[in-house]
Amino acid sequence: NFTGMPNLEKLDLSWCSHLEEVHYSLGCCSKLIRLDLRWCKSLKRFPCVNVESLEYLGLEYCNRLEKFPEIHGRMKPGVQIHMLPSGLRELPSSVFQYQTHITELDLSGMRNLVALPSIICRLKSLVSLNVSDCYRLETLPEEIGDLDNLEELDANYTLISRPPSSIIRLNKLKILKFGGFKNRVHFEFPPVAEGLRSLEHLDLSCCKLTDGGLLEDIGSLSSLKKLALGGNDLVVLPSSICRLKNLVSLDVCKCLKLESLPEEIGDLDNLEELDAGYTLISRLPSTIVRLNKLKVLKLARCFRYNRVHFEFLLAEGLRSLEHLDLSRCKLTDGELPEDIGSLSSLKKLKLSGNNFEHLPRSIAQLGALRSLNLSYCERLTQLPEFPPELNKLHVDYLMALKFIHDLVTKRKKLQRVIFAPMYGKDDADNDSIYNLLAHALFQKISSLRHDISVSDSLSENVFTIWHPEKKIPSWFLHQGTDSSVSVNLPENWYIRDKFLGFAVCYDGSLIDTTTQLIPVCDDGMSCMTQKLTLSECDTEPSRDSNRYTPIHFFLVPLAVLWDTSKAK
Repeated sequence: NFTGMPNLEKLDLSWCSHLEEVHYSLGCCSKLIRLDLRWCKSLKRFPCVNVESLEYLGLEYCNRLEKFPEIHGRMKPGVQIHMLPSGLRELPSSVFQYQTHITELDLSGMRNLVALPSIICRLKSLVSLNVSDCYRLETLPEEIGDLDNLEELDANYTLISRPPSSIIRLNKLKILKFGGFKNRVHFEFPPVAEGLRSLEHLDLSCCKLTDGGLLEDIGSLSSLKKLALGGNDLVVLPSSICRLKNLVSLDVCKCLKLESLPEEIGDLDNLEELDAGYTLISRLPSTIVRLNKLKVLKLARCFRYNRVHFEFLLAEGLRSLEHLDLSRCKLTDGELPEDIGSLSSLKKLKLSGNNFEHLPRSIAQLGALRSLNLSYCERLTQLPEFPPELNKLHVDYLMALKFIHDLVTKRKKLQRVIFAPMYGKDDADNDSIYNLLAHALFQKISSLRHDISVSDSLSENVFTIWHPEKKIPSWFLHQGTDSSVSVNLPENWYIRDKFLGFAVCYDGSLIDTTTQLIPVCDDGMSCMTQKLTLSECDTEPSRDSNRYTPIHFFLVPLAVLWDTSKAK
């Protein structure tokens, strides 16, 4: 009972997890400045609150509180109200009545919220409105177009399937997101006409869009730079998309029914990224070679039911392409363009999971290529000649065993070979293959000793094997988890041309770490400290990275530590 506390200014009931109700007399506390009810997970009922002095109200994680407390008095401008996430189903208009200065309103994660009060549309200073992850929110206020200064509206993962027609009046809006969860209801966007003139980013991914649901006049969004349509039920794309002259990124990934790209796609002069993976596309428009600003082209798992047709010469364009993903497209011999070597800017090529036996010889001409993924190409009979600057190669365990000699002896500037585990095999099978691979690797790796000079960076000769456990092969006799490992060499250990060096193995990640090798000797040989800079072998997110640990191997030739020409 708060009746005898008229001067109460601060009340902290946070983390009272069994509190179900606050006494009604709290409404008499007109001097209350701070009220903290965070993490009151059982709170169901709440009295009115006198807000004339209130500066802070915390309702986060009040999961069972469905109704916002009634407001008494005029709320001060600048009051902080924190209610994310909570169980509130609705918000009273009184919360916003005197808050016309608000520029950002974040209601994300209010999973029970079913409607927004229309008074929100009077917040003329509002720049950002976030209602994402409000899983029960079905509509936006009809007057949403009155928010003249709104620049960002995030309604991802809601039930909103019919945005109000007034939304096109938001001519300062730059970012608009309606992606995700619509509970089996197809999304429809109102005609744009001449509206949304400043829109740069439109996210309609996973909206169950069908043909006709995507605005036919989308080409009138003249400022649009990023368009996300992935995960929809589209069979074709409106041809007006090709009028989006400022478009930089187009994502139609996982549109599982999409059969084609517009023939005029080459008109997108500024397009830099196109992701059309996981679609039914079996033919690429010939105009695609005109996309001379395109840097990323992803077509993973396309062409699954029909043979792919490259009815154009790559040499004619795509001069800026840096990343090409054709993984798991069931490509066979002859279906990869023979002139792929003309992609002079290509840095990353993903061809994993295909059915070809041979690769075009022109791959060796990819002068800029740094990363090549050939994992799970089970029918490949030989590795291609590596491009001169290639420094990262992905292969699977079985391919590695098959081509272990080539991997070790023909690597040129290849810095990292990454061996991926075999999917469809249990950990025991992969463990057995891993041991075979690790043993075979060091049988062959000694051939590198003639190619490594004292000036070489040892991080440029790292092999990486993914393994389900942090398991160093047992034949590494000197092991430890400390920051150093000591190796006691036997007497008369050095025999010219027979002592190759030291095999080193470590698990986990090393990011720009400097390691020191310090020989300690009393045999008259000149001693030195050798610093090795080892960088993370694979910094990209991977489905392997959650389940498997990278085990890294490299050889330290004796010549790197000592001038063996003077040794006796």
